Amino acid sequence: MAGDTKNFAAWMRTSDIQSSITRCGNIFNSGIFNAGNSSGVLFEASITLLLVHLNDLLQKANVDKQRIDFSDDVDVTDTVSDVTDVVRAARNAACHVTSGEHKLDSGKFTFCVASGYGPRAYVINGVEMGCNYEDDIAIYYGSTRVYVRRHLLRSFEMVSSLYQKGGNW
Repeated sequence: MAGDTKNFAAWMRTSDIQSSITRCGNIFNSGIFNAGNSSGVLFEASITLLLVHLNDLLQKANVDKQRIDFSDDVDVTDTVSDVTDVVRAARNAACHVTSGEHKLDSGKFTFCVASGYGPRAYVINGVEMGCNYEDDIAIYYGSTRVYVRRHLLRSFEMVSSLYQKGGNW
C-alpha cells in the first residue's frame, strides 16, 4: 500500500512537471511576448501564468539539487541571489496583490513594463530603472526586474532540458 502511494506521488509530480513545461512552451510560442503586445491585459495574464508554472519548475529543480542559478542581469539583494529567486519574487508579486514584493521605497511599483532599450524608462527618487536591451522586455515588481528573454525564457530552456520526457527526476 505504501508503495502505491509513493508511485502515485511520483506519477503526479512527473505529470505536474510535464504539464508546466507544456504550458510554458505554449505561452512562449503564442507570440504574446512581441514588443507591441506588452501593454495589453493578455500580456500581464500570460506573464502571471508563466511565472506560476516556471516558478514551480524552478522550485522542483532546486529540490532535486539542480537549481537554475545564473545571475546575469539579476540585481542581487538580501533575498535575491539568482534567477530562481527573481522568478519566485515576481511570481509572489504577480499572484498576491498585497505582497510586499510590490513595494518600492514607501510606494507600490507593480507590473511596470519597459520594452526595448530604455534604461531610464522610470526614474524614482533618483533610481533609474528600465530595460538595458533592445531585444528584451523588462518587468518590474517593486525593485525586482525580470527580463522576458534573459530570465524567463533562458531559465525555462534550462529547466525544461532537465525534465524532458523520460528524464530522471
